[in-house]
Amino acid sequence: MCGCSDIPEDDCDCAGNVEDCAGVCGGDSSLDDCGVCDGDGFSCVETSIDVSYDSDVAIAGFQFTVSGPTLLSASGGAAADAGFDVQIGNNGIVLGFSFSGASISAGSGVLTTLLVQGDPSGFELSGGVLTDTNASTLDASLDNDGFVYCSADEDADGTCDGLDDCVGAYDDCGV
Repeated sequence: MCGCSDIPEDDCDCAGNVEDCAGVCGGDSSLDDCGVCDGDGFSCVETSIDVSYDSDVAIAGFQFTVSGPTLLSASGGAAADAGFDVQIGNNGIVLGFSFSGASISAGSGVLTTLLVQGDPSGFELSGGVLTDTNASTLDASLDNDGFVYCSADEDADGTCDGLDDCVGAYDDCGV
């Protein structure tokens, strides 16, 4: 068809072109660092992301949804220290609780650490549920860093009353 009879092996036409990774003769598609044709270089990248908590009451369970990169696992943090069973679902849901009734003490820190694969710039947490030791759902907020729950801050000093050593009293600055 093209007028030549001996096309060298690996060439796809008489002009000496070769197929790119997408199978296009003379195309310019290439493999990224992850071995993906025309990939963004993130498909094989794994990133650890800490999910934090700040609560003035003990935490008996939590649930949230991860979107963006693929969720591979959830482990460590206060949830592991308390003996929680932390499970992940194929749909990005993370669920943590204790079969023995253990809880995470009031305070703040790393709730659990997520391992995700893919571009972490699209990482988002949503659908957060936090429960106390009475199995009541707490009115906690959830952003991409983690959970925050404050039962009350009567003296408006920015410290939840459950963690505040001087509710209604003056602090060292007389406030």
